[in-house]
Amino acid sequence: MSALPDRNDVQYPGGIHLAISLAWAKGAYTVPIAFGSGRRTANLVLDTGSSTLVVLPHAYLPEDDEALSATAWAQEVRYGQGTWAGPVVRTRLAFGHGAHACGIDDAEVSVIEAAAQDFRDADGIFGLAYSGLDIAHDMGGVLSARGADPALTWPWPFEADDDDLDAFGTLLRQQPRVALQPLFSQLAGQGRIQDRFGMLVRRALVHVLDDAVDDDVLDADPLNRGVMVLGGGEDAPALHTGRFQDVRIVHDLYYNANLLAVQVGDRPRIAVPPLDPQYARRAASNAILDTGSSFLVLEAGTHDAIMAGLTAIDPRLPALCGKFRDTFNASGHGVANAEVDALDWPVLTFHLEGEGGSETALACPPEHYWPRNAMYAGESFFLLMPQLPGWPNESILGLPLMAGHYCLFDRCADGGVGRVRIAPAHPL
Repeated sequence: MSALPDRNDVQYPGGIHLAISLAWAKGAYTVPIAFGSGRRTANLVLDTGSSTLVVLPHAYLPEDDEALSATAWAQEVRYGQGTWAGPVVRTRLAFGHGAHACGIDDAEVSVIEAAAQDFRDADGIFGLAYSGLDIAHDMGGVLSARGADPALTWPWPFEADDDDLDAFGTLLRQQPRVALQPLFSQLAGQGRIQDRFGMLVRRALVHVLDDAVDDDVLDADPLNRGVMVLGGGEDAPALHTGRFQDVRIVHDLYYNANLLAVQVGDRPRIAVPPLDPQYARRAASNAILDTGSSFLVLEAGTHDAIMAGLTAIDPRLPALCGKFRDTFNASGHGVANAEVDALDWPVLTFHLEGEGGSETALACPPEHYWPRNAMYAGESFFLLMPQLPGWPNESILGLPLMAGHYCLFDRCADGGVGRVRIAPAHPL
């Protein structure tokens, strides 16, 4: 890791280019960031579905960090299939190499002390969504009432563990809210970078040719490598080719989009229902663009209609999808590549609202929703799944739709809400 720059007001007009990889999280891209005075490197998941900067304690040792400043704040974050909690601290970060090395002295970081979430070999999350999702709670009153002096959340003074996260969360949410500043927003707010970032995405799941190799070998595979450009724009000819297509961001709760319809091959369009008004405050729109999701998680009716479309093309198609789900639920494995290759799978086309009332059609070919050699050598994974239990009727448009593309999350457009610009990735 390159040394911290002498000045923390260095500007990068062309963006900060960072190497990213599928090797650690397996179903999401990570970026290496060095934490604290000890400069321990953690591989953090790049997640447009959250805003928090969070690290696991095995990758960052707060007790050894001379740059750490404790606070009275704590966070608990719940994802679709996981929860974690821990203290908020401020510390120094460094990332990038050479001309793209960057440092910041006062990043607000959550350290996971209790978790019910599988990060695989990743060490935490770099949330890239808007500031409204990065909320902590001030536990100073609770700690003072317990006689703590100073009333700080680091060292962690609570007994919350995986078994009582619900009880701790109830206590936490009764305390005053504190709006944190996400790392990306902090960099953009200081004028260090433009308020946008790009990601070169090759695949949705890690490419594996030998189950015995370690993460460093997986990282060397070009299909597992990508690039993130903090502050970068369209002028990145080494990363993309062809024209950009624009998806309008309709709300800045997440990267909220308006999914209009889906097509299975050349079959008729499947209209996607709008968000149920009862979920307007919680979800904001009927779709989000989420780099932290390795699946396309589709509104229940839309998912069922797609499966019916596959049935109409060839009944063997949904049968193999069902076999995958049974195998995956039982063992975490996929199905043999040869079984997928023996069938003729259609392109799925997602129609989203574009700029100025236009419509943008994004094609998801079968190699991206049925990636080969995914997670295990010789196995394929089916990356469409139905709406999560208890979830609003909102589709999560994850990495399969972005695979094979350079995706520019441009938050400068439309008065700060923005658009996502998508162009074909430059071929390897």
